[in-house]
Amino acid sequence: NVMEYIIIDGYFSGTGIRDKYNGGYILPESLNLSPALIDKLKKWLTKYGSEFFNQYSDSERIKTLDEEGEQVAILVKKECANTKVEYYSDAMMNTLYIK
Repeated sequence: NVMEYIIIDGYFSGTGIRDKYNGGYILPESLNLSPALIDKLKKWLTKYGSEFFNQYSDSERIKTLDEEGEQVAILVKKECANTKVEYYSDAMMNTLYIK
């Protein structure tokens, strides 16, 4: 099995899952994620996207959304055994490595 490297991010117009080395976004369905996790990811992406339009002005809201995004990343890691997962905060421009 080939190790995959992905980044979970809330970037507006993305799918929420980016290929770290090949670039581009990956459809969550292509990773065989559970329907519940795909739904959670899409709901989180919608909320993060609305903050993009607010220019990330509400720091408490961003903190909450980043925590939620980190939880999504942890769940993706659990469901994708042979995958290295990172969480990238578009608002804060920092990366968290998911163990």
